[in-house]
Amino acid sequence: MQYKSIERLIAPLVKHGQKWQHISLNGKETPSKFYFSSVQLVIIIISLGINILLQHGLSKDLMGYIISAFSISVSLFMSLLVNIFDKFEKTNFDTTNASDEDVVRLVQKKNFFKKFISITSYLVVMSILIIVLCGITYIKPTDGFAVTVDNIVFDVKDVDWIFTLKNIVVISYRSTLLYFIMNYLVLTLFVTGSSFEYYISELDKVKVIKK
Repeated sequence: MQYKSIERLIAPLVKHGQKWQHISLNGKETPSKFYFSSVQLVIIIISLGINILLQHGLSKDLMGYIISAFSISVSLFMSLLVNIFDKFEKTNFDTTNASDEDVVRLVQKKNFFKKFISITSYLVVMSILIIVLCGITYIKPTDGFAVTVDNIVFDVKDVDWIFTLKNIVVISYRSTLLYFIMNYLVLTLFVTGSSFEYYISELDKVKVIKK
């Protein structure tokens, strides 16, 4: 399998995963003004703040638990994707003699499947990326490297450029890992909330008539 083949498959997956976060079940898109949404910007700030509190970053043992948890989540989400697509194929989208209300419901149902599959697939890719990032700790441990505000100097003459570069690399790595973990949790809650909203709306449309 060539790299270009993987890139050709993953790139649209990530694009749709990000796109469908801003599309309603009616198909209306409300894109973010910036590349990062307000929630993601908050996550970035929190990630940087945690780096200050956890000077040595996440422990190696915690990294192991994270790898195990996300490995399980990949399997669960892959099984869920298969089941959801199976339900999609069994859904009748024929609009012959259908009322306007029925057509709207079918459009919402189709958009729900697209939204759920796109974001869930995106979560699978994100899980694999988190596992890879955590695995770096076992290859090159960073918990022995402390990042503190005491390392900050204001005189250019006192700057140790090699040490500064190491700080930048470690902070970037730790912040990226924390960002993806928290973003994953937020997106999981988003998918759960969107699914709940759709299911409830469908249940409310069912009328129980006493004969």
